[in-house]
Amino acid sequence: MADLVHRGGYAGLGRRVGSGDGVLAVERAGLAAATVIARRGKAGETAARLGSRFGFAVVDGPKRAVSAVATVLGTGPGTWFVFGEEDPGFVAGLRAALAGVAAVVDQSDGQAVLHLSGARLPELLEKGVRIDLDPARFTPADVAVTAIAHIGVTLWKIDAVPTFAVALPRSYAASFRHWLETSAGPAGLTVMSD
Repeated sequence: MADLVHRGGYAGLGRRVGSGDGVLAVERAGLAAATVIARRGKAGETAARLGSRFGFAVVDGPKRAVSAVATVLGTGPGTWFVFGEEDPGFVAGLRAALAGVAAVVDQSDGQAVLHLSGARLPELLEKGVRIDLDPARFTPADVAVTAIAHIGVTLWKIDAVPTFAVALPRSYAASFRHWLETSAGPAGLTVMSD
């Protein structure tokens, strides 16, 4: 029997639209991902354990915490999205660390993650994101759970360049790529895997 191979939501979909230089979308394939939901009354303890596990402060709110091994995104009260490099033990280790205080659901094969950058990115995001992404208001510490082109996404800013990351259900990857191509067409778009 052949080993199963992880394929990202954008595998084989790399291409250029227009000049290709306005927006760059890079798929982050092979990430381990989990949803963490604190048990009633345990949000503070869950945040503390997450912070202890990865070596940074985690808050119960729409904020991002990041280190070399993990990114923790606050997505709702007592709820986080946790990403790490592909490792079969990543989610199991998270479950062990949060035993008794939170539920941990493996999302590794269910998410498509893109890093978006480029000179025309702010113009592109204005076409689909209905929240204020002004750099003074939406910083690299912030996270938003919102919709782009009627697709539920988790959006966060990686740096001040700006580079944004967007995570969405893998089953919507082709629809989201269609929105990217249509919206970024005049500016140019390149979609590729990392």
